[in-house]
Amino acid sequence: MENQGTIAAFLIVGLLVGLGVGYMLPGLMTPPPVEPTDLLETIQDRGYMVVGTSSGFYPFEMVNTTTSALYGFDIDLAEYVATELGVTVQWQDMDFGNLVGACGAGTIDMIAAATFITADRNEQLLPSVWYLRANMVIIVKNSSVLTVASYDDLDGLDVGVQTGTAEDFELLDHNDAGGTISIQEYPYLDQMFLDLNSGLLDAIYIDEPVLPQYDQIYDLKIIYTVLAPPMAFYVAYDNPDFYEAVNNAMAKAFETGFIDDLILEYFM
Repeated sequence: MENQGTIAAFLIVGLLVGLGVGYMLPGLMTPPPVEPTDLLETIQDRGYMVVGTSSGFYPFEMVNTTTSALYGFDIDLAEYVATELGVTVQWQDMDFGNLVGACGAGTIDMIAAATFITADRNEQLLPSVWYLRANMVIIVKNSSVLTVASYDDLDGLDVGVQTGTAEDFELLDHNDAGGTISIQEYPYLDQMFLDLNSGLLDAIYIDEPVLPQYDQIYDLKIIYTVLAPPMAFYVAYDNPDFYEAVNNAMAKAFETGFIDDLILEYFM
């Protein structure tokens, strides 16, 4: 009996010591925390990156009506970035206003859609190095007598913008400060220009590079110009390896003259 008691006491002491060691060395009790996988590793493992865009925005992202393939300045540049990362691109074409939310939620890995760098977007996503800068312009029919020296001159008028763009936010901020512009938001541009031509809109506020495509169809003119922020691709925060890889690819696109070639192809 004494031996049994001694053995039991030994087992109890051993259990207590073991638990004590476990509390002092939690790594022995629970697995160590796993570092989150950077998006670059995920992309390279699956062999493609998911890039969001919004087609119908000449000359940055358009759809070939014969092949249904995307083409344009941003399309070519994003494909270049993917090649540098050793992967292909899986494109997701959606309304421009949905792109930021989709990237933040991880539905897409990157935005390539002539996206201006703005403080509001930077609070949600991380911009790449910028690659192009253009103007924002107010466009009217050539027969219009409207003149604009500031946003105040648009008060009381119907003005078309693409949903979620810098132009949209500019006019919304104006109205928040007391302005009375009747802002008409459009997910795509074709209907907006059609409504301008038919008289449903007094003016359109849009990126200037878009104008040549529609100026061939309608008789239009620019009556007000604002220097726009630069354009960049956008990615989610907390993926430093992926972000660095994208920027390195962009730097190489400048170094090799690839971006210069795109400018000549799509703007000259």
